[in-house]
Parts: sequence; structure tokens; C-alpha cells
Amino acid sequence: MVRDALGENAIIVATRDDENGGVRVTAAIDEVPMATQSVTSPPPQSQAPEGSEAIEIIAEALTRHQVPAHLSERLLATATQFANDDPVLALGAAFDAQFQFQPIIDDKIDKPLILIGPPGAGKTLSTAKFATKATLSKRSVTVITTDLERAGGMEQLAAFTRLLKINLIEIEDSHALHDAIGLQKGANVFIDTPGLNPFIDRERKQLHALVTASGGEATLVLPAGLDASEAIDMAHEFRALGANRLLVTRLDMTRRLGSMLRIAFDAHLPLANFSASSKVTEAPYPFNPVALARLILPANLKTESQATGTHN
Repeated sequence: MVRDALGENAIIVATRDDENGGVRVTAAIDEVPMATQSVTSPPPQSQAPEGSEAIEIIAEALTRHQVPAHLSERLLATATQFANDDPVLALGAAFDAQFQFQPIIDDKIDKPLILIGPPGAGKTLSTAKFATKATLSKRSVTVITTDLERAGGMEQLAAFTRLLKINLIEIEDSHALHDAIGLQKGANVFIDTPGLNPFIDRERKQLHALVTASGGEATLVLPAGLDASEAIDMAHEFRALGANRLLVTRLDMTRRLGSMLRIAFDAHLPLANFSASSKVTEAPYPFNPVALARLILPANLKTESQATGTHN
């Protein structure tokens, strides 16, 4: 049934009983773009690891990525319970148990997608990426920007939308935003917001008004590699302002992802998508447990799943 729904590359990551007496099956597509494989570069493995060796590989990878001890211990304990010889599947099962995943399914957007976050996080580029993908998929697209004060911000987005020949609407306040969205019948609406400081009351109120007026899916955008403690404080503030998931940028420039994991875990934010390229034609990739495991584990690791090409 999983392969009928997701295709031949689908794998079952984990199964467990649910509270209603049924069985919850977590599945994913066994595929990660090659661009993301640069985050690690240990020597290749000659054969699929076995049992405790798989756990050792996971432990070494978590240490290399500077995953904090409290989270690393949880992940290792969960991975050990699954007793899987394939470290990708074992770590994927651990991620499924300890994290939430809520990818942005941009071909089924029935609400505006509004990206929020601090200055320089990558909101404008991410907006352009989603708009480009939707346009190339022959969908009706409208881009709205409320970022009218930052030097160059409007010009950057205007350049993208001119090339794509899609609507770009400039909005100054939350009332105008609500009215503009109401006119976009049948269009995928992507909203870029200014980088605001969530610790300043005036800016908090401004952003909260925009999120409320949009009636959309507020997604927090943060670059990978931030100081975890500082970023967690920010994430909590943005979550209080309406952010319900996390989009991570600049994975192509980051070699240690422990900070990203800690932010998502401690701030209780589902992982949505990640961007590993500055190219506007490469939309952010969806997070899932297996994709995250492959980002953490050695890029050249030969797993049992790759060796056999099958998953049961």
C-alpha cells in the first residue's frame, strides 16, 4: 500500500501501535538531492554495517554534528530499540519518534504561505523559490511583499517576478494585506515579510497583525548554523506570533547541523523544508525522517537499503 501511494522508492521507516488500537505506519521516499550530501565527508564504507556497528556510526555522526547530549541520548536510545542494521533507517525511525515533520506541499496550498523570521534569514529568496516552482508547474501565482523598507529587498523580488511574469503586490499594512488576499481567487499566494526583531514590542505587534490578516500558514525561516541558544529564544517568540513550522536555509554552507536539530526539538517546531542552494530554480526540499537521517550520516555510507534496493 505504501508503494502504491508513494512509488517504488518508498520505504517504511517505522511502525507502532496508536491509541485507537490500530497501527501507525511512517513511510518516506528514499531520495535526497545530491546537493545536500556535502554536509559530511567521511570515508566510504565497503559494506552495509551491522547491529551495534550501525549504532556506532549514528553516535559518531551525532557527535560530529555537535548534537547536544540530551537530544543525542534520546536519538540513540530510540535507534537502538529498532535494532535495524541500516543506520539510515534506524536514525530515521529515531527522528520520526522524536521530531515532528510538516513539509510545505506547495502544489496543494489552499491558504497563503507567509514566511516570517529575523533579518537575513532567506525569506525573500525562499518566497521566490516557491513562486518559481508554482509558476513552472503552470499554476496561477501571486507574490505579495510587505518588506518595503529594506534597501534592495523590493528590487530583488521584483526582478524575480518580472522574469516569471507573475503578479507582485506591494502592501504597507495588515488591512491592505487582508484586502489584497481576498482578491486572489484561485491563485497560490506567497507572502514575503520584513525581517523583524521578535524581542521589540512594536515589531512583534506589526508581525502578529500581518500573520493574522493573511489567514495563512506562517512558516519560520532560519538559516542553519545559528547559535542554538540564541535561536531557540527567537524561535519561541516567533512561534508565539503564529509560526507553526520551520524552514531551514543555507544547508549548503553549514557542516554541523546539531544547532538546527536543537532548535526544532526545544522550540517544538515541526521541520518543514530545507534549502541547500542559492538558485531560485531549486525549491526548498521537504524534510522527512529519512531525508534528515541522510543529512546527518556520512555521505558515502553504503547502507543495507542501498545494497539490496529493497525495503520491507
